[in-house]
Amino acid sequence: MSWLSKLLPPKIKRNAAGSVRRAALPEGLWSKCPSCEAVLYATDLAANCHVCPKCAHHLRIDARARVDLLLDADGRSEIGDELLPVDTLAFKDSRRYPERLKDATDATGETEALLVVRGAIHKLPVVLAVFEFNFMGGSMGSVLGERFVRGVQAAVEQRLPFICVTASGGARMQEGLFSLMQMAKT
Repeated sequence: MSWLSKLLPPKIKRNAAGSVRRAALPEGLWSKCPSCEAVLYATDLAANCHVCPKCAHHLRIDARARVDLLLDADGRSEIGDELLPVDTLAFKDSRRYPERLKDATDATGETEALLVVRGAIHKLPVVLAVFEFNFMGGSMGSVLGERFVRGVQAAVEQRLPFICVTASGGARMQEGLFSLMQMAKT
């Protein structure tokens, strides 16, 4: 070690094992635009409604985030959130249907691929239905169809606009004809 290295601190800090020490950065601090590949600060991206400021690419957001973007914060109430999907056919392919439902619920925090919320947009009351694509590809099951119909009924009864943001993957095969019946119902 030279006299100069004793006076000046090392530029690369190493831990006791001799490997380079990296500063701890929190996860999710940065995002990369899939279109232009620009590195974007997550807070700035959220403030810009998840639209890339460089190329105007719209990034995918979940249903709750979309509800937060569209509806006023106060006076919201979910419609049909007490309805939960059931395995009426005891369907099994590579995995059982209840396992798939549990995995989708754990991944998204939702119990079904559709949120129906009564709220307001700039104090104008509306009923809003938003699909959650990350819940089994936004596929339509019997509960999704019933939530949709309840939302439409609430809008008609209260004479409110009904707004639907779709991101559906079609009928849910694990429910067979029950899911196909929802297409005619909705």
